[in-house]
Amino acid sequence: MNKLISSLLLVSSFLGCASMQRINYAPSIPPSNCNVKVYSSLASAEKEGEIEELCIISGTSSGSFSHTVATAINKHKNKACECGADNVYLQAQDAGTLGTASVTLVGFRFIGRGKNKKTLSEKELFDLAKKCQEKGGVWVNDRCQIPLD
Repeated sequence: MNKLISSLLLVSSFLGCASMQRINYAPSIPPSNCNVKVYSSLASAEKEGEIEELCIISGTSSGSFSHTVATAINKHKNKACECGADNVYLQAQDAGTLGTASVTLVGFRFIGRGKNKKTLSEKELFDLAKKCQEKGGVWVNDRCQIPLD
């Protein structure tokens, strides 16, 4: 019994801990279409437009060779797709005093354009959507789900 518990603890320490809690419901984004953009703060995200927060993701760099905040972000950002978010912003970070970094990310999606965003004509939107599809992307909410260039 003690060997089993020790083995489970060892395995879980290599996998790293993460949790995702939904705030609002949105359909999940399939892993093949998951391309999460990371914002450094709520303010930087809101500069792009009005957002809807969908989930809170907490995770660490445990199980990685590099124990930085960037590693923890990259390791856990794609969990946002599970709650329907294609963006995250960094809510909290801890570089870790014992060598393991931890982060709290908020998964969100844009629901409105910011005041500083250029309003595109119907033709410009059509051309962007067409270019997105030609490159194998999916056009959702005036955004391509893959980088265009």
